[in-house]
Amino acid sequence: MELPYPRISPKLRNAVRELRKSKQREADQQYLAEGPHFAAEILRSNHTPRTVVVHTEANPETIEIAERFEAMGVPVYSATSKDMDLMSDASTSQGILCIVPFHAECPVGDRIVVLDEVSDPGNVGTIIRCAAWFGFTDIVLSKGCADLYNPKTVRSTAGASLRINVVRKKSLPEWFATLDERPIVASVTRGGVDPEILSTLGRMALVIGSEAHGITTEVMTKTTESVSIPGNDSTESLNAAVAAAILCYESRRL
Repeated sequence: MELPYPRISPKLRNAVRELRKSKQREADQQYLAEGPHFAAEILRSNHTPRTVVVHTEANPETIEIAERFEAMGVPVYSATSKDMDLMSDASTSQGILCIVPFHAECPVGDRIVVLDEVSDPGNVGTIIRCAAWFGFTDIVLSKGCADLYNPKTVRSTAGASLRINVVRKKSLPEWFATLDERPIVASVTRGGVDPEILSTLGRMALVIGSEAHGITTEVMTKTTESVSIPGNDSTESLNAAVAAAILCYESRRL
């Protein structure tokens, strides 16, 4: 079936492809989101893409999503497999691409997950997804964290980044100084109290450190509590995203 959308031009295709680079994303203040699941999450959110590109052989469900964006006044273009592959960061085409403006950063709420130099995009995206699921209000990313708008981070959030406030590129010691009084809880491998304490805290900032080095010394001096997930010491530590998921869950056991 021939789609009723203009074919994407080489100039626009190349501009979309450039959004795979951090420097270009920052210059344009927009990012690339791929796949019908993320596109459907955009439709359910208060975000509006600037441009949508749909595969010429997309399935009916994906075409319906494109039609809904068109009805909102969003420019929609069609693209062949070759062009989709050139634009996509995924190993296989996801059928639809959305170019989305960077999200507004809002003042933080009561329940914050703070990531200290978590550099793996998949871990950052998964932690954002877990935090949103368990009712946290905000994510704060330190300098040195994987970029929120890295395509791998975006995919790993599965659209959760559209539903939770994310504040980027903070110098954490300075940022903690602007935070009102509340527990700043460090996740440490050993020596902390049981995570069940999190269920007693109505307001908190829960700090997760990097995969390789944990929480930096400078940030650690600003924390007021430490928690450790009990284990049998058969491995050195848990993956950052796994640890964050467990601690987010513990915080909901009210």
